[in-house]
Amino acid sequence: MKIVPGIALMLFALVIGCSPSYRVTQNKTDKSATWSAYRTFAFIDTNRISPSPQDAYQAVVEQIKRAVTTELTNRGYQQTNDNPDLLVNIGAVMKEKTQTRQTTIYEAPFYTGQRRYHWQSQEVPVGTYQEGTVNLHVVDSQRNALIWDVAVSSVLNRQQVTPVQVGEAIHKVFTKFPGSRS
Repeated sequence: MKIVPGIALMLFALVIGCSPSYRVTQNKTDKSATWSAYRTFAFIDTNRISPSPQDAYQAVVEQIKRAVTTELTNRGYQQTNDNPDLLVNIGAVMKEKTQTRQTTIYEAPFYTGQRRYHWQSQEVPVGTYQEGTVNLHVVDSQRNALIWDVAVSSVLNRQQVTPVQVGEAIHKVFTKFPGSRS
C-alpha cells in the first residue's frame, strides 16, 4: 500500500518536471498611460509587412492572438476593428542556442616541464536546444505611443508548440499586465 502514494508522487514530479517554464524577459510600461481610459483593442495587421509568412509561423501567431484576446477580454477590454484604443503587435522568434559547461582541472592534460605552464577553464559545447520568445507591443492608437512592451521566453521541445503551451505563456505575461478594466 505504501507503493501507491510513492508512484503517485513520482508521476506528479514527472508531470511538473516536463512542463515548460516561462520567463518574462522584458516588461516595460509607459507610466504616463491612463489605462482606465482604454476600452477596445485590435491586432496590427502583419500581413501587410510580410505577405507570405510560413504556415507554421502563421499558425503560432493565430494561437497567440487567441490567447491574448482571451486575456484582454477577461480584463474587460473589447476587440474591435473600428478605431480601437489599443493596438497589439505580436512577434515570435525561435533561436537555436548552444548549451555549454565549464571544464575542470581534472580534464587538463598531465603536464610536466616548463614552470610557466598555465591552465585555464574553458566553455565547451555539450548540446543544442531551441528557445522561443514571444514579444507583445501594446500601442496607444491615439498618441501612437508604445505603452507596454513585454516578452516571454521558454525552451522549446522538439515537438510542435501546442495551444495549451501558448496559452500558459501568454497567461504568464499577463500576470505583469499594468492595466485592468474589471
